[in-house]
Amino acid sequence: MNVPEFNLNEAIDHHLDGTLSPEDFTRLQETLLFDPTARALLRQRSQMDATLRDWTLARQSTPLTAWQPSPKPPTPSSWFRRPIQTTLATAAAITLAFVLWPKEYNSPEATSSGVAMLSQTLDAEFAHSPLRSGDTITPRTIKLTKGLTQIEFFSGATALLEGAAELEIISSWEARCLSGRIRVHVPPAAKGFLLHAPGMKLEDLGTEFALNVKDNTSAVHVFEGEVIAHTDRTSSSLKQGMTLGNTTTDFLPITELHDLIAQRQQRRLDAWQDWSNQARTDPRLIAYYTFKHWTDDRWDRLVNNFTEPRNPKHSGGAVGARWTEGRWPGKEALGFKRPGDRVRMSLEGTYSALTLSCWVKVDSVDKKYNSLLLTDGYDNGEPHWQIFQDGSLMFSITYRPGDVPKSAKYNQIYYSKPVFTADSLGRWHHLAVTYDSTSGEVIQYFDAQEVGREISPLHQPARPITFGPCEIGNWGLPTQNHDSPIRNLNGAIDEFAIYQAVLSPTEILQQFEAGKPE
Repeated sequence: MNVPEFNLNEAIDHHLDGTLSPEDFTRLQETLLFDPTARALLRQRSQMDATLRDWTLARQSTPLTAWQPSPKPPTPSSWFRRPIQTTLATAAAITLAFVLWPKEYNSPEATSSGVAMLSQTLDAEFAHSPLRSGDTITPRTIKLTKGLTQIEFFSGATALLEGAAELEIISSWEARCLSGRIRVHVPPAAKGFLLHAPGMKLEDLGTEFALNVKDNTSAVHVFEGEVIAHTDRTSSSLKQGMTLGNTTTDFLPITELHDLIAQRQQRRLDAWQDWSNQARTDPRLIAYYTFKHWTDDRWDRLVNNFTEPRNPKHSGGAVGARWTEGRWPGKEALGFKRPGDRVRMSLEGTYSALTLSCWVKVDSVDKKYNSLLLTDGYDNGEPHWQIFQDGSLMFSITYRPGDVPKSAKYNQIYYSKPVFTADSLGRWHHLAVTYDSTSGEVIQYFDAQEVGREISPLHQPARPITFGPCEIGNWGLPTQNHDSPIRNLNGAIDEFAIYQAVLSPTEILQQFEAGKPE
């Protein structure tokens, strides 16, 4: 098959004229997706077309008199010689510019309005909104219906809240206990932290104290250090062992919370291990990596495939990436930091559907493309799964018709809404994507919540999916002169599953519930 040479200038001219063939439209679309110079050229041509059209309309609507000079059109550039186009063509060009150009912009600086962090929880349930360990907290009221939670204020103060309790977080230096029991530790750097309560205001001078609010009545006890208790009538200095108000409540020491959480983490790890032992028998699995390291020999770089029955051909090899702690103490993960860090695999076979899922902790989205799983090249049917620079999940797969050369891109690209923000970095999240080659539908999930659903206009049904040599956390053999060859993940992964089927939303939710850290 002889493929005619693609002329970008002529393709843009024909598109603005409305005479571009469907085949050349597809090639123009793919060129725009991957060539910033082509996008700049289209912008220039579209702007010139719109300017000339406006000038022509203005000239037609304004009668000329003997003393009225004719409006001067802008001087065309040396490369722009063609008739003025119709309004329809201009609209089509502008539509193409906004719809088909890939996400490319200068991302704004990441910001956060948080004043505290939910650092630990134990059997905690919250009213009105779900909260998890690691969540950044903005000024708001938190209602804990049961369990325990530890809140670390950005000033350095730490509060242990026991359910049922209600706490209004005002700023990093101030809070108000509306009801329940709270124990507060204030290091010297947070001296001056204020805790309001019915009938009093507690100014901490670097200490540890507890407060109990019941039936709109407050009682405080100082364990060590000093607290100034301000009431409507007076201010009192409370030192170690002193109490204001009637309180006989036993308050849980903050240090004991850590022991209880460690016990809970071990129970969660044991429960996940039981679930994992059952999940790995799923006949739909192509590969299943838990990153369990069998020996203490750090020279051993084998990343075992744990599908049952076992298929050692699908085991991987860690390159550069270092073993680190996973979702729980005792659970291993692989950390990816440097451009060389990766896990190499080779997955044979062709498939009609897939699901990719993993538990990942992203420390930074510091590149345009941040790899989750990428095939070495980008041949027909090979999927790419990445995190885009704006924090969105990005899945793509390519198919080229006939003998079209590899330089001609036919990529089906799907983006989720942005999910990795300044407040969600540095903590464990469950990611999943499904692709059905028959329907063409791609569904993307973040912590079991659907964040993207789309069918590409380039989709044609029943084209096979294949992997071949591929990598987790990096891109093995990028094409020469690619504008984004460095794609290593900055973070850690401690579970990765590849299925030859579309998992249902219920199954994705089961994965999340079985594997969530707390």
